[in-house]
Amino acid sequence: MPNVDEQEIESYLLGSLSPEREAELHALFQDEADLREELLAIEAELFDQYVAGRLSAEQKERFETYVLASDTAHEKLRFAENFSRWQKLANLADVPAGRRAPAPNLPPVQSSSPLFARFHKNPAFAVLLILLAALLITLVGWLSLRRPQASSLAKSISPGVVQLAPGSTKSVGAVVNVAAPAKNERVKLELELAKSDFKEYKTQLFRENEAVESQEELKTEPRNTHYVVPVTVTGNILTPGDYQLKLSGVPVSGQPEFIDSYSFRVTTEDSERGRLSR
Repeated sequence: MPNVDEQEIESYLLGSLSPEREAELHALFQDEADLREELLAIEAELFDQYVAGRLSAEQKERFETYVLASDTAHEKLRFAENFSRWQKLANLADVPAGRRAPAPNLPPVQSSSPLFARFHKNPAFAVLLILLAALLITLVGWLSLRRPQASSLAKSISPGVVQLAPGSTKSVGAVVNVAAPAKNERVKLELELAKSDFKEYKTQLFRENEAVESQEELKTEPRNTHYVVPVTVTGNILTPGDYQLKLSGVPVSGQPEFIDSYSFRVTTEDSERGRLSR
């Protein structure tokens, strides 16, 4: 595994590296699973430091500009906030009884509920319930961050994004239908890949066997257990008809190598705009 220290990974997340080094690290994170795990761990630590107010002014500004701008930042920030609350409650429970501030000299409040009576007689029981509730909230947040996107395809796809599986793995008749977009609308086609073997990719778009356009220098993006190659196409190209995207990998030297093809159909039904049907 390439030697990349924690400080450099933190600088990568905060956008303070040179464009050349940032591009090198981006490629390494895609190729090396161990480095991706370290990247996620350092990112989580940055969220914890942000919530606790331990980042410097410059780090805080860069964190809000680069890290909080990602699609999953809201869920990760909520998880860090819940974990911080749990830690504070745990620290409170560990304070010895002799060191706690004395309670004000007020008459006890009578409660008609046996549960509240137990709280009054045994404060440790109340603290335990609070800790359990905080732990449950933390667990729910952790599970929501790690829930596979494939289990809820309809929710994970936003308007204007179309996920395409390789044509060789799709059954007959299972063509993805996409409503014809407006001329100025941009449609993002995400081509699924089992692994990322090349640093760059190129695509050729065909409409009923006629070449429409080609794109080069495309990069992969990780998606849980697989990768995708994002291809953005404008609406003036996607007129109604049957389309096929041919994906090739571009090695460092040599000719591009064909990988697979991806098929979809553009329809004229307005009610289908922005939705996918398989």
